[in-house]
Amino acid sequence: MNSDATPDIPTGATQLADVLDLAEETGYTTEFDVAAGDSAHDILRCQNCDVESPASSFERAWSQRLEGASDPADMLHVSALTCPSCGARGVFVSPYGPTASDRQASVLRALPEAERESPPSPS
Repeated sequence: MNSDATPDIPTGATQLADVLDLAEETGYTTEFDVAAGDSAHDILRCQNCDVESPASSFERAWSQRLEGASDPADMLHVSALTCPSCGARGVFVSPYGPTASDRQASVLRALPEAERESPPSPS
C-alpha cells in the first residue's frame, strides 16, 4: 500500500492531463472542437486546418471516459480522432451525460465507434 496516501482523498482515477500527454506522445497533437454558429449540431472543427466536418466523417482510434476521483459527476470523454479534411490527428474532449451541451452530445452520438477503448501505450 502506498504510504503517501491520505485517507480522505480519493485516488486511482485517471487524470485528463495523463490522457492528453499519452495522446500527444502517440501523435494526437491537435484539437477538435464543436463547431459554433448556425452549423448542424454534429459538426467538429479541426484547429489544424479550420475546416468543419460532420463528426461521423472522422476516424476514431480510441476513446476514454473519465470521472472525477472526488466527484464521479465530473464526467469527461476523450476521443483520438483523425481529421477527414487534412489528416491531422488530435483529440476531442467533451463532458458527457447531463453536463454535456446539446451540441456536445450530438457530436458524441455521431462519432464512429472507436477502434479501441483506451489509448495505447507509447512505443
